[in-house]
Amino acid sequence: MGDYVNRTDHQHYVDVVVRELDETGLPNEGYAITGRPPAVRTATVSLTPPEEGPFADDEQGLELVWDEAYGWVLRLPAEAGTSDWFMGTDLVPSPESVARWADMVLHHPHLTPSRDDGPTRLPESDDPAFEERLAAYAVSA
Repeated sequence: MGDYVNRTDHQHYVDVVVRELDETGLPNEGYAITGRPPAVRTATVSLTPPEEGPFADDEQGLELVWDEAYGWVLRLPAEAGTSDWFMGTDLVPSPESVARWADMVLHHPHLTPSRDDGPTRLPESDDPAFEERLAAYAVSA
């Protein structure tokens, strides 16, 4: 089991991602930061449906979710509930990359494959490099 003493709060990272989403033209209807350390760190951003593209004016929720095991995933409406689109293996990608990826999936999902493997890291792992990457956003806030 990991040492939860030096866990970094993910609030600042998610705040910067949300600002970047807005600047990219993907406004949100609100977001929640959950799982403060020592719990598994997560965040959910409720995106406003885009004005054009396959998810335009969709009445079901569009959620962009982050957690420390899988990274970013878009939960999108599908015929059988929701479809999860995983961004990739980088758990703390730049906010600009997250916004560009989300925009691409919402407007051109056929151009953006989803990762289909398991978690990139276990939440209870001691991972100083991961913690430093999250902490960098607290310093820049």
